[in-house]
Amino acid sequence: MKRMVVHSQVKWMLALIVSLSLAAQPSGFARAAGDTAEKDGQTLGSKAVGPELEQALTKAEPLLYAQLPQSDWAAVGLALNHKEVPDSYLRHKADEWLDNRGKYDKVSQLTRSMAGYAAAGGNVTDIAGIDLYPVLMNHPGMEAEGVPELAIAYLVANRSLSGTLARTEWYPDRIYYKLVERQAKDGSWSMSEDKAETKGSVAATSLALTALAEATPDSEETRRGLDWLKAQQSADGGFGGTSDTALAVLALTALGIDAASWSQTDGSHPLSYLLSRQTDSGRFAQDGDGGISLTETTEAYMALAAYKRFANGEAPLKAVRRQPVVANSVKVSIEGPEGSIAQGRGQSGDAIASALAFLDKEGIAYKMITDSQGKKSIESIAGIAGGRYGAKDAWKLAVRSDPFGSWMFPENSPDGLSLAKGAELLVYYGSDNTFLLDTIVVEWSYEGQTGSGSPISADKPFHLYVKKANRQLGYMVAKGVTVRIGDKTAVSDAEGKVSFGGLTPGVYQIEVTGYRKNAVPTVAKDDFPLRVSAPELSTFKDEKQVSSWARDELSFMLREGYIEGVDAKGRTLAPKQALTRAQYVVLLLRLLEEGALPKTGKTFSDVPASAWYSGALAKAAKLGVTDRSGSFEPDRAITRVEAAIMAANAGRLVTYGSDERMAFSDIGDLSVASRQAIQAVFERSVMTGSDGKFHPQQTLVREQAAAILARLHEVLNPYHIAYYS
Repeated sequence: MKRMVVHSQVKWMLALIVSLSLAAQPSGFARAAGDTAEKDGQTLGSKAVGPELEQALTKAEPLLYAQLPQSDWAAVGLALNHKEVPDSYLRHKADEWLDNRGKYDKVSQLTRSMAGYAAAGGNVTDIAGIDLYPVLMNHPGMEAEGVPELAIAYLVANRSLSGTLARTEWYPDRIYYKLVERQAKDGSWSMSEDKAETKGSVAATSLALTALAEATPDSEETRRGLDWLKAQQSADGGFGGTSDTALAVLALTALGIDAASWSQTDGSHPLSYLLSRQTDSGRFAQDGDGGISLTETTEAYMALAAYKRFANGEAPLKAVRRQPVVANSVKVSIEGPEGSIAQGRGQSGDAIASALAFLDKEGIAYKMITDSQGKKSIESIAGIAGGRYGAKDAWKLAVRSDPFGSWMFPENSPDGLSLAKGAELLVYYGSDNTFLLDTIVVEWSYEGQTGSGSPISADKPFHLYVKKANRQLGYMVAKGVTVRIGDKTAVSDAEGKVSFGGLTPGVYQIEVTGYRKNAVPTVAKDDFPLRVSAPELSTFKDEKQVSSWARDELSFMLREGYIEGVDAKGRTLAPKQALTRAQYVVLLLRLLEEGALPKTGKTFSDVPASAWYSGALAKAAKLGVTDRSGSFEPDRAITRVEAAIMAANAGRLVTYGSDERMAFSDIGDLSVASRQAIQAVFERSVMTGSDGKFHPQQTLVREQAAAILARLHEVLNPYHIAYYS
């Protein structure tokens, strides 16, 4: 690649650096943000920021907003300066990725997009199920675009919290060492991918230093790079132009160095140079003889905004927006000393705030208390106050990030417990001797072989081993606790073991309790799902009626216990039989591994308490899968649009791209909520149309529903090993 072309790419590489870097503090020559250095009675930060810098940002800001569609680096600059990035930008980027699945010819195109999206508050590891981290780490052109792209890719790799199980060709340490290898003897980096090229570049060196600030800010490589960069500074305080000067300011800021301290004999420094480049229109010129460019304007805006944050004591180059609170996105359980008080869905965010919002929604009374340090906690819930059985009894909180994770306690997180989407919040009454359950180990035998894990085979005896969490010691055997599955109950022995007979196919809830008379529970009540497989597809007498396109997904649903036969012996599958609305809800709850509530006729006017599905519909309404009142029409065949709405509600699926991307000709008359649900399942390929139509009023048969729910399962469990695809 020609040097001139590579240099043009640097003009938007700022975006990723600004959005993904944090200031580091190398020893010896750096000063952390918020520290002061007195000069003529003023701090350097205050003198450099001043009204001139704020005015420069204000003048340039309308130019960034005027870009349509919004550019990636404009999105970063606005977020860096605490300005809102239009939602249209996020929709535009999502459309791009949904169309190309993150595949770009150049690494630079991918990193630019990831930078802007992250700065605007998006998650680059989940755009309707697309994870851009492995896409980037397996890009065949990782080294083709030279040092700048290696630096950018390193920052992306370090900041992308991906849970991918995909094998990647590149990983952060490999990129870092490759970057270090490219440093020249004089301390610089060149624009070329060829280390033999001796001419150093301010842009490439600044980008490399920004990357090194992430890992080794006080390394010898960093010091040599800074020495070379300082030697390139011009008498006017800049580095030969707006673009290179902006990059240099960002590198210094990332390293915790006050750019204003790099002043010349007349007091000129990189910041004053940038301010001198701005015209009356708000735009910035590239150099003394060059024209005015919106690219240089955006670069200067970002550099000045980064320095402003630095001077104000903020992490100067971390410009990711705070994630919004998402309703109904976490599981909440309120467990009292003698039984459950409430279970349901709550909001993400701060754990205490989520607990209180849930209690308010459920209409459950509570009181708060503030200690001598000003820390707030829950004093009582539903009239049950702390100290009921002893002075140390109290209401406590714990958070689990996923069903297979460990519990986090307040003492594990000095800044407070927080909940991401899909997490679990447990509010329980207990003491320091009340344990939480961390895991259930399932063990079973089949044809002389011992296996473990769920699902288990139908009608086969099995054992459970219950283990509890301890704040200091990790896993411990939970003996003497009560384990209930359906109407079967057992008490764990000295090994934490309980044994049960065989179960019919389906999804069961393992309920574990440690209630005691006139004492706090030994363990806080918890439940775990247990899946029991249905027979294989080939064993059903009507398996030849299953359409070829549905066989793999239907086999998966049978194996996982999410669906079974329709007759008493479980040997008739009825793949072409219409599926009712109640049956679809029951299948959805199994997929979510949620147990039904006790049977009730209070939720819907046309659902009697005696109906086999009344408890499931009540739970679905509580979880927000269905409406919460009125009539339900449980025995009517479900339509595709109804299936889409319930699937989107069950998976708490949101839309990412623009609605214009859906080109279905038969959904224009539907409600906004219906169209959004269709868009949500369409973006994840859970449900697709045909011939430009979605066919919203078409009813579903069992095999179609099984295919839809199998795809939804893959969306909700992206790292589950699926046997259909």
